[in-house]
Amino acid sequence: MEIQILGQGYEKDSENSVGNHLMELLSDKEFQSFTAISAFISQAGVTGLSSYIEKGKEHLETITFITGVDQKGTSKEALEALIKLDVNAYVFYQPSITIFHPKIYLFEGAQKSVLIIGSSNLTAQGLFSNIETSLLLRINNEDDNEIITQLKKYYKGLFDFTEPNLKKLNKKLIRALVKADVVPTEEERKAIQDKAKKVGNKETKKLIYKIFPKREIAKIPSSFRKRKKSSKQKETKKQKVTAKGNQVTFDENFLLWESGKLTKRDLNISTRKGTNRTGSMLFKKGKNKDIDQRHFFRDEIFSSLNWQNDSRKKLSHLERTTTKFSVIVEGKEKGIFELKLTHNSKTDTTTYKQKNSMTSISWGEAKEFIAKKDLIGKTVKLYQQSGTDDQFVLVFD
Repeated sequence: MEIQILGQGYEKDSENSVGNHLMELLSDKEFQSFTAISAFISQAGVTGLSSYIEKGKEHLETITFITGVDQKGTSKEALEALIKLDVNAYVFYQPSITIFHPKIYLFEGAQKSVLIIGSSNLTAQGLFSNIETSLLLRINNEDDNEIITQLKKYYKGLFDFTEPNLKKLNKKLIRALVKADVVPTEEERKAIQDKAKKVGNKETKKLIYKIFPKREIAKIPSSFRKRKKSSKQKETKKQKVTAKGNQVTFDENFLLWESGKLTKRDLNISTRKGTNRTGSMLFKKGKNKDIDQRHFFRDEIFSSLNWQNDSRKKLSHLERTTTKFSVIVEGKEKGIFELKLTHNSKTDTTTYKQKNSMTSISWGEAKEFIAKKDLIGKTVKLYQQSGTDDQFVLVFD
């Protein structure tokens, strides 16, 4: 058995960070399974590893993640990112003063295994820039596999999934954890961190810096620093959206989706009395032919929004949220509108089985600018406003 100390964050380069080793080991085709057990996970930690995990699926027969959710260290968006990976994902939680705190990364193959145990959570900072220490054990399965036997014996309920406080991760569980105020949104988690950073005035900070000088922080790879766009989003280049009439510029917006030719029904054009002023349009494939329109809009485009199930029992399968959209029609900016999105979460309907769209947008107060006959046959483009997760731009042209 070869034992190696992994230190990181204490010096700038930190080549022996746990994150660097995970990326390397996920690419090793001699392993057939990977298990990650972490007290906390972050959205950046999961999405940063996502491309390596997707590539690893070519040789890894099983990929399992087990995370804790104590002390609001794991966000709703981080759990949603795990679901998108399409791996075995579980949450461990016990409502008590004690917390779930292990950090274990296990790779197993026919001839060899690698075990990393230490202090690194599956977060961007935990994998790269925090001052952390772990042990990496390179194991010859034939000679010295006893350490893995001991590990699996002690954590038997986690490895065979019989532990009663271990629950399979799904959207329903995430909603329950958010509702119970166990899991925060990324916005809430960031607010808690920002509040903690603001504690103390300039004088106290000066005093601390006199005692403890600043140190250079180890770098985090760029793919772990920002929420990664989906592969469908990355294929589209950044574009500038300019409303020439009112000289309003939305700089560096991401083009996320483009409709096909708009119909009378899409635009909610009607001359009948009593027509619903807040009519809606389904988000269909449009020109994005390679997307699964049942999930793409809810789980990728608008995944970071605060979705809530309809409070009416008969309509509880409908998830709803609102967010801001800037509306531009034929080059003229019409304003910013709080519009409602609805997603049908049922998977046993004919609509779902036929792979049709399950997500719609209600035009609300913007309908007076959209229900125009001269827009029939034209298209609408959806952009994400630069630097935001919850503000979008609709361009009809």
